[in-house]
Amino acid sequence: MRAIIACAGTGGHINPGIAIANKIREEEKDSEILFIGTDRGLEKDLVLRAGYELRTIDAYGLSAKISIDNLKKVIKTIKGMSQAKKIIKDFKPDVVIGTRPVIYVEQL
Repeated sequence: MRAIIACAGTGGHINPGIAIANKIREEEKDSEILFIGTDRGLEKDLVLRAGYELRTIDAYGLSAKISIDNLKKVIKTIKGMSQAKKIIKDFKPDVVIGTRPVIYVEQL
């Protein structure tokens, strides 16, 4: 099985992703698991320490107020959606699991 797990930010999102990955590996020893996250959260440490590959994309949460910063985050997140689509296209997963709404990707 080829699985992508998308998670980012805090241990409350990343640790469940790692637990899911561990269960997949326990059930199917030859599975290939790839994590997608950002380069700002705990995933850089936790995912790699757990022995999984991590690919990063641009993804940002938005605040409720209108600002230049929010506009920049929207533009970067749109770029991140393209990055995620490319990762999915290249990896060809059987399943994609999200433990946090990092991105929304249309069906390819």
